[in-house]
Parts: sequence; structure tokens; C-alpha cells
Amino acid sequence: MISEGAQKVKPVRIKLVLLLVCLALMGFYSASVTMLWDRDEPRFARAAVEMVRTGDVMVPRFDGQLRPDKPPLVYWLMMPWIGALGATDLAVRIPSILATLITALATFHIGKTLGGEDVGLRAAAVGALMPLPMLLGSAATADATMLAGITVSMAILVDRALHGVRRLHLPLLCLALSWAMLAKGPVGPCIFLLACASASIAGRGKLDLGRRWWGVVAIALLVSISIFLCWAIPANEATGGELARIGIGRHLIERSTSALESHGGSGWSGWILGLPFYLPVLLLGAAPISALLVPVVARRRQLFGGDGTGVLLASLILPTLLLMTLVATKLPHYILATFPGIAVTVALCWTRVERGEVDENLLGGVAGRLGRWLAALMLVVMTIAFVVVLMTYSGSRTVMICVAAGLITTAVLTVNLKPGVSFVGWRGPGFLAAATGFCLLAMLTGLGQLQSSWQLGPQIARVIDSSVAPDAPIVVDGYHEPSLVFALDRDPLPSQRTVPPLIDEYPGGVTQWAQSKDPTWLLITRQKRERSGLEAAESGCERMWSNGDAGTLNYSTGKTVSLELWYNSGS
Repeated sequence: MISEGAQKVKPVRIKLVLLLVCLALMGFYSASVTMLWDRDEPRFARAAVEMVRTGDVMVPRFDGQLRPDKPPLVYWLMMPWIGALGATDLAVRIPSILATLITALATFHIGKTLGGEDVGLRAAAVGALMPLPMLLGSAATADATMLAGITVSMAILVDRALHGVRRLHLPLLCLALSWAMLAKGPVGPCIFLLACASASIAGRGKLDLGRRWWGVVAIALLVSISIFLCWAIPANEATGGELARIGIGRHLIERSTSALESHGGSGWSGWILGLPFYLPVLLLGAAPISALLVPVVARRRQLFGGDGTGVLLASLILPTLLLMTLVATKLPHYILATFPGIAVTVALCWTRVERGEVDENLLGGVAGRLGRWLAALMLVVMTIAFVVVLMTYSGSRTVMICVAAGLITTAVLTVNLKPGVSFVGWRGPGFLAAATGFCLLAMLTGLGQLQSSWQLGPQIARVIDSSVAPDAPIVVDGYHEPSLVFALDRDPLPSQRTVPPLIDEYPGGVTQWAQSKDPTWLLITRQKRERSGLEAAESGCERMWSNGDAGTLNYSTGKTVSLELWYNSGS
């Protein structure tokens, strides 16, 4: 005879498995309808490919040059998939898809601990379907990988705070913090430590986070740092100290104190003006679920009472927001670690109202209306941006109409969000999150169709591969996008680039290149070629490909580029 507890557990497990399967399918679809987006994805992907080809798994390199931007975990996770599927776009995106499933499981555990299994399932679903986590959840970058480690560590924090000591806390925390640190360096453990400090201070007397807990945290940190150093020390020695000098000096200290690559305002005035940067990012990145954030903040005391739940939820979100607000360099994905906490907060508040535990008016009133209209506005902005892009660049009208209709309908329903109805009802946040998620998949489909014309690297690689000299060296002048390196898929010699700038190989410029006695390729912008005076009839070189005088949008720079591919047979 099956016990009542077993009967209740089984449907939850089935629902969780079905949710993970759905999220995996959505991740694989979104990873398959677009190529790698310049510039970050091809850099990560190519570094992993070069690890496979060279056998050097310690030092990340892109096109033969040191890449100290990130630690090696994401490259290591990409390597077996590259070995199985080849150097393909899907292969290098699979680790992020799998990491998203880990994040969903950890989010489920946080929600279950704070409000029961229904809250856990709802939080896991909306956490994966919000725009920012969903887009990064299938990207060939380190963000989804790091998020998995941070979210698992946060789940351990919540479990310890409410349920006390468990044997698994220490080994799991060691694994989670090591994972996060090997994914993106010290930022992951730093976010976790800030959350622990916030919960310990604000939850004193309510949460079980005393000295014994901090002993566990200290041991886990020592273990994770030791594991990190097992990679960092030999890798740094292999690069003559360059890995630490650039990795710490530029990508840690300089990124924190100044706006790198114009990602943020310059000087004190720019830093001050950039303080509200993450407010619209949060509203758009979590839309339409962000509709509930305003009333939740305004009525936090009535919604959470004094049992420590509100303290834990705030600790999952606010320390990360504060840290990244103070950092000078600002990018939307820097606050990705807040989204599991946001998902749990929304799911818990709605479920409490739905169960009748708190008054539904707490999510209404002026604060509720303001939140709903702001979230709806974000969806409208997303719609307008997508429509403008597809109309400007002759995208699919069918996709454009479907996405616009879906997002506008979702925006209208967001304005009419009704606290107290079923979470998955058509006026509930679960339904709206799912609708937005499917609209995002359709958006990626439309953008993927445009990307095939925007992304010039694969087009150039196909021309070269089908020519009489597929292995001849290539130099470039005026176009240096990483997607070209990934598409050509050439193995570099030590410290040498496979796609070097023209001036590095031919100091005399185009004239010297045209006089080369060996077969070679030149990719050059039309403007630079015209200034050089290179003509096919006079030089004996042949123009093999061009994207036309009108050019093509280079979305990485926002400018149109007109390119020509020339071949010099050397004869």
C-alpha cells in the first residue's frame, strides 16, 4: 500500500522531470536557430577548440594568443562535446543548456525550502523563462555555468538557515564554490559571501547562521581556492606571469574601477550617472514577472512577516545588485545571479496570495499598477525593437507579426494581472512567463534568419574551403570579428595567429601582399582596397567574393561594412 506522502511526492517529481525536459528542449532549439553571436561566443568557443586541438588544457588561447579573460571551466565543459560533435555552434552551447538545468534544480530547492513544492516548481519555471536567463542559458559563454554554481551555493545557504546542519552541506558547498570560481573567478564566491553576511546580520535570532555555519563557509572557501590555485599557479607559470598580470590587473581590478570598452560612464560623473543602470535591466530582463517586484518591495513586511523568509530573499538579490551597481564596468549579465532569487520571490508571494495566507490587495493598489505598467512597457519596448530590426533588414514578416502579436497580447495581460487567480491561469505570472518564453524563441528564429546574412565569417570560410587553395594563409585589413576565426577553424602554430592583420605579415601593406610569391588570401574593406589601388587586371590577383558596395550590418559595431576577399596565387 502506497503511503500518502509517497503519493504526494510522485506527482511533484514527475512535474519536475517534465519541466526539465521542456527547458532542455527549449534550450536546444534556441541554440540551434542561431549561429554564435559576435564577439564573446566565438571567443569562448574557439578557445575550447584550441584546447582540444593542442592538448593544452591549462592555458586558454584564442587564435594562438593568450586569453586571460576567464578561468578554464567552461572550456573544459565544451571539450567533450566538441570531441563528439565537432567544432559546431551547438556543441559549444550544450554546457550552458545543462548548467541551466542545474540552476533550475537549485531554484526548485530554494523555493521548496521557503514555501513548499509548488513554490519550488513555479520558481524553477519562471526563473528559466525570464528573458535574460533564457537568452544566456543557451549561449556559449561562462555566465550560465557560473550561475549554476552560485545558485547551488545559495540553495545550501537557505537550507542551512531554515533546517539547520546537514552532512551534505559542506561537500556540496565546496563543489559549488569551486565550480563558480573556475567559471568566472572570485566574483561567484564573493556574491555568495555577501549573501551570507546579509542573511547573518539581518536575520540574527531568526536564522541558523551562527559560528558553526561560518566554519563550514570558511572550509568550503579554502577548498575552492585551493582547487582554483591548482589550475591558476601552473597556468600562470606557463605564461610567464601574464595570466595573473592581465587576468587580475585588467579583468578584475581595472574592470571594477573603470569602465572597460565603454561599458559604463567614464570618470566620477559617469559612474554616478550609471548607478541606476540595472533598474531597467531588471525590469526588462525579468519581464513580465518584474510586474510584481514593485508591490513586493512596497509591501514586503506584510508579505513575509518576521520569520526570516524576507531576509533570505533579500539576501539572494540585493547584495549582487549593490555590488554590481558599485562596479564601474556595467553589462546586463552582471546581475544574472539575482534572477533565481527574483523567481522564488515572485512564486512565493503569488502562492501565498493564492492560498489565502495573505491579502491579495498586497500585490495590488498603486504599487501593483505601477509594476504592471512598467513590465508591460518593457514588453512593448522589446516588441518595437524587434519589429524595427526585422523591417529595416527585410526579416520574415510572418515571424515579425507572430512575435509582435504575442508580446503585445502578453503586455495587455500583464496590465490585467490579477493576484489570487491560479499561477498558471491566463492572468497569472506562470502563463505570462511561458508566453514570453515562446515569443523569445520565435524572436531568435527571426534573428537567426537575419544572422545568416549578417554573419560574414561562415560565408567567407565556405568560399575559401571550396577554392583551389583552402589551406593558403589569410590576412585581414579592417575586419577582425572572432566569428571569422571560428568559421575558418584553422589550427594555429604556437603564438601565431591564423587570421593575422595585414600589417603584421606585410608591413608594406596591400602592395607587398600582391607581390607575394606564395598563395595567400586577403580580406579587406572596400574603402581600404580602393585607397590601396589594388585592381585585379593590374595585380594579377583575383577578387573571389564580395558582399557588395552597400555592405552588410556588422552588429558588433553597429556599422555597415563592405568586404572583399582577394586571392593571390603567387604565380
